[in-house]
Amino acid sequence: MPTISRPHPHDASAMHALQQKAFAEEGRRSGTTMIPPLTETVEAIAAHVVTQTALVAREGDTIIGSVRGVVTDGMCTIRALVVDPAHQGRGIGSTLLRALEAALPDVQRFELTTNMLMENNVPFYERHGYSVYETIQHNEIIRLALMSKPVVRADQPASYD
Repeated sequence: MPTISRPHPHDASAMHALQQKAFAEEGRRSGTTMIPPLTETVEAIAAHVVTQTALVAREGDTIIGSVRGVVTDGMCTIRALVVDPAHQGRGIGSTLLRALEAALPDVQRFELTTNMLMENNVPFYERHGYSVYETIQHNEIIRLALMSKPVVRADQPASYD
């Protein structure tokens, strides 16, 4: 299993290249490269590395996965959970997601948006306790699932709203 660690700002270019590679199929299926993971810049990723919570999975010196969490008012938006296509199916995405959640103990809720065109995305997140609370038909091809996961800590009672 790869090692999970926080990246350095100089890792942003490798994270960007991996993101481009991992989201290429989604861009192809969507009929456009104008989707957020493919239009995001190295500079934006570097800014998240410095100011937010970012994690990478490494095999040796090579980054084979990454995830970023942007926290605002007790809520974390998960940005670009990425695993190199050659390494998918080995639990790396699950490990990164759990590590991000564990790294943010004060967060009350995690949220993300995923493209339903990628048929494995929603079931992946559902296996980790996320649920779809809204879908948006972005255009005739792209349908987005907005997903969230409330956090119940051992020291707080569950909410039954």
